[in-house]
Amino acid sequence: MRFPSRSGCDGKESNSRHTQEIRAAQIKLLYQQVPSGLIATAINAAIVVLILWQEASRPLLSAWLLAIGASVYARYRLLRAYARANPTSADATPWARSFLLGVAANGVLWGFAGYFLFVEHSYVHQLFLGFVLGGMVAGAMSTLSPFPKAFSLFLLPTLLPYTVRVLSHGGDVHLAMGVMLLLFASLMWMISERLHATVAESLRLRFDNLDLVSDLTSARDRQKAVNEALAVEIAEKQRAQCELQESCEKLEQRVRERTEKLARSEQALREANRRKDEFLALLGHELRNPLAPIRNAVQVMRKLEPKEPKLRWARDIIDRQADHLARLVDDLLDVSRIVQGKISLRPSTLDLATVIDQAVEASRPLIDERDHDLLVTMPERHFLVRGDRVRLAQVVSNLLNNAAKYTDAGGKIWLAVEASETRVSIHVRDNGVGIPKDLLPHIFDLFSQADQSPVRAQGGLGIGLTLVKRLVEMHGGEVEARSAGPGQGSEFSIHLPRVFGQMDEMDAIRSNAG
Repeated sequence: MRFPSRSGCDGKESNSRHTQEIRAAQIKLLYQQVPSGLIATAINAAIVVLILWQEASRPLLSAWLLAIGASVYARYRLLRAYARANPTSADATPWARSFLLGVAANGVLWGFAGYFLFVEHSYVHQLFLGFVLGGMVAGAMSTLSPFPKAFSLFLLPTLLPYTVRVLSHGGDVHLAMGVMLLLFASLMWMISERLHATVAESLRLRFDNLDLVSDLTSARDRQKAVNEALAVEIAEKQRAQCELQESCEKLEQRVRERTEKLARSEQALREANRRKDEFLALLGHELRNPLAPIRNAVQVMRKLEPKEPKLRWARDIIDRQADHLARLVDDLLDVSRIVQGKISLRPSTLDLATVIDQAVEASRPLIDERDHDLLVTMPERHFLVRGDRVRLAQVVSNLLNNAAKYTDAGGKIWLAVEASETRVSIHVRDNGVGIPKDLLPHIFDLFSQADQSPVRAQGGLGIGLTLVKRLVEMHGGEVEARSAGPGQGSEFSIHLPRVFGQMDEMDAIRSNAG
């Protein structure tokens, strides 16, 4: 189990700085565990000899017990020598080798017992011997884990001979015992590795904490010096603060004067904006007055049906331009009413399909005139919205007209309707001139046009999209525009609240019928 360090760089730097100290601390932990290991070894060896005295070779038992005693004595002498020497971090490596040699010798002695003291005719004594060896391994796991590979030096020579003897005995029971021994050894080794990682990390953290204490002490000394310097700076800043206060008073006076000027400028701008709105309204009404006689004259010319082709051509031009001028005047008047808050809606529950049909019918002449292909996609289910039928049809028609104007002749226009649980969306897309990215955020501003070149002179005054945005917002909806850039076409989407219920459907039927 690896514990995260304070940071990757700090952990690597700390490991390289304290490698010898950590290794010496691990060796010290090993020697601190020696007394308990020696006691456990002596007691378990005596018990094994006592239990197997009647079953195994007594000379072999005696020799093995003497070897265990010699090993215990040698390791005890090594412990005393280590305690007297109290080695430094640089001198700890030889003591580690001596310790590991003693561990390996002890493991070989226990492995010898597992192989040569194995009682062929008694399952009970076989299990007893395996239990003792497993206990020795389990105890060694905690005492030898602080140092890498120490536990492996004891584990393998201790259990391997006994495992070989069990497997060679034959039979299902002994085969199962051998497999369990292998699993037990693997588990003990994995736990030992985790314990070793935990001990190593704890030691590293201990030395890191010592470094931290040293750093904090140094930081305290530096902070003391900084505080003394700061006291001097405070005195200087107090003088500067007095000067700054005087400057602030002068600046506040200038800000007050500038604020008054801005207030007067704002009032003038509001007045100019009000006059502009009044002028637009007056201009719309004044432009509408000459349109009526022009249209009447065109109707008279249609009834007379002049035979001269040039006269018919001139009559048709006057008719188309009069219609175009009438639309511009209507848009201009609508914008003026919206800005002045004089426009009112006549809301009712509407079937959106009826609104779409009315808008397509109104825009069809311009679409056909420019030879565009219009593809309308409507869902089979009827969706209801709450709004003014005339104004919503005007919104969709304005988007279709906008697509027709800014798409080259023979282009394509798509109109699609979709709905979610809360709203209905209308999408109008074309493959026209597109919208530059810098103009896209301002496309709904008043008098804003994507292309003002002479070839787009029929584009109008740039108020159609403004009308769309204002009317959609008055219906509680939203409108958005998207374009990949010039020449990539554009898409406008209208999102309106959706309504449900039988009463709304009946209201829609009555409204659509009217």
